[in-house]
Amino acid sequence: MKKIKILQILIFTVVLLLSIISFFVLPDSVAVQWNTEGASNHIPKAMALSLPFIISLFGIASWKYSAMRYNTNIETSKKLQTIHSLIWGIVSCTGIIISIIFIVMN
Repeated sequence: MKKIKILQILIFTVVLLLSIISFFVLPDSVAVQWNTEGASNHIPKAMALSLPFIISLFGIASWKYSAMRYNTNIETSKKLQTIHSLIWGIVSCTGIIISIIFIVMN
């Protein structure tokens, strides 16, 4: 359980650092959709900074809630706990991936 908490803190820290870096690197209008002629849709910089952060916070909060719920329910199988932990871990890391894509593509 302690390893998961450290991992959650690490994910949160990485997303926060990527958001700070993105603030200085990204233009005022961030491209989110591309076609053969280039960028076709843009969003404001503030949304591009907050979207990955919100997704990761949602994933971490759900991950913590899921872990607390399974700790109180003894009947739940260890396999199901592992699957839920893996799913919420992936959702938490999605914010990191989105931040990196925004930085690289813009």
